[in-house]
Amino acid sequence: MTDSKPLRLTTSWDDGHPLDRRLAERLAHHGIRGTFYVPGSNISGRAVMDAGDIRALAAAGFEVAAHTYEHLRLPGLPLEEARRQVEDGRRWLEDILGSAVRGIAYPGGHPGRWGRQLARDAGFAYARTTRMLCLEPGPDPFDMGTTAQVFPHRLPALLRNWLRHGGGSRRLGVLSDLGSRAGLLAGMEAIFARARQQGGVIHLWGHSWEIERTNLWPALDEILARAADLVPADGRVTNGEVLT
Repeated sequence: MTDSKPLRLTTSWDDGHPLDRRLAERLAHHGIRGTFYVPGSNISGRAVMDAGDIRALAAAGFEVAAHTYEHLRLPGLPLEEARRQVEDGRRWLEDILGSAVRGIAYPGGHPGRWGRQLARDAGFAYARTTRMLCLEPGPDPFDMGTTAQVFPHRLPALLRNWLRHGGGSRRLGVLSDLGSRAGLLAGMEAIFARARQQGGVIHLWGHSWEIERTNLWPALDEILARAADLVPADGRVTNGEVLT
């Protein structure tokens, strides 16, 4: 990789489902780090890891970050309820971990009118969105973008993400890589080839329960193995470390 530009890899995983334990094992197997965003509970009724599992993730070297208290989407909530979700989610997680929680991911990926300011006011250092097709986190630490979701999105869904998050020519290349290939693995190979030349940050994200539902564990292993081949160990970071 002597002709390559600096490149880093980060991963993030939402919802705190008990299958995150399996996901963490796969990440550790490939020597890849990442961030798990865990809510106190999930309003949809989906299971959330218990305190012991959450502490085990942190002990294994993963970053554990907030995902509001009840996994409620901030857009449309009254201001004080949105504030409670943000602040209580952080307080609950810090009580479990016994240490400061630096990051939050907005449920559904959107901060709404006041999500960014609420995250700042609550003492977070950054917040992650579901803006995809990026090879850089963006200039606002409370509007962190991602590269690709570990999910077999079709081109129309990728186009909607591109438009919903402001479009822009810088994301079009990654959109073409991911949307014009036959299958998730081929799309990720194209993204990796682009990143090898362009540099920046490859940010993979997803949900362990969704990987289970769509039977993507074998594909995930291939993607992680390829990513580990591409990015040296010192370039594999948590979401929080992307900003340092």
